[in-house]
Amino acid sequence: MRRRSTAALSLAAVLTLAASVGPPARAGDEGCGPDIPAAGAAPETLSSATLSTDETLVGLGCLIMVSDPLLPAADGVYVSPPDVHVIGIVNGRERWVAIVDWKWDTMPGYPMPGAQSVATWFNVPVTPILQVVHYSGSTSRFPNASREDAAEVGPYGVAFLLQPRKSGSDMNVATGRAAVVFETAAGTCRELTARGAFAHAWGGSAVTGIDVHASGATFDWSGRMSDRALTIGESTSVSGFCP
Repeated sequence: MRRRSTAALSLAAVLTLAASVGPPARAGDEGCGPDIPAAGAAPETLSSATLSTDETLVGLGCLIMVSDPLLPAADGVYVSPPDVHVIGIVNGRERWVAIVDWKWDTMPGYPMPGAQSVATWFNVPVTPILQVVHYSGSTSRFPNASREDAAEVGPYGVAFLLQPRKSGSDMNVATGRAAVVFETAAGTCRELTARGAFAHAWGGSAVTGIDVHASGATFDWSGRMSDRALTIGESTSVSGFCP
């Protein structure tokens, strides 16, 4: 029987859970399912809960590759496959979280006056409950910042606009994590695929808007085409996603 937490998830719990999740499993790894909290764990205890793999979830977190985006990938930024976890039952419905990480290994050397964006999307409709992004520099120059004001929230995912700031060899969006808590939408019982992306703009370009739909995220841009890049992470697929 699948172990579940029955308590509702708070923003603090999302951030705690996000900070506790390790690297995603890769296709072909033994036991490539997501970890979930032990039964009865309340939100305030998630930080100390031991995460254990449920036998019934083995294979649910395996990854498939994402096809190449239309725009070139940004040099130096890595976007993780989403970690997709069952986190509890609320009013008889399963509640899930999808967590996407990004990290710049090499800070861009050109001006970045315009907004960047991070997006998470799904191939089947869901009901978003809570979304949060938190990001920081690679040094103490830019401490952690957390926000819930997503630019796009819809049945197929969420996206945030990020205003970059740079100083020396660091920037405020050098590393970050976006999490969306969601429930299954009525009438769905199929495989769910989750993906994440970082839209990068520089020079005179900026991300000005996002539309998230089943096939991906569409970004509205200002400025030149040559000042844009889009890094899409590998995808995560979960079977048996039902209301």
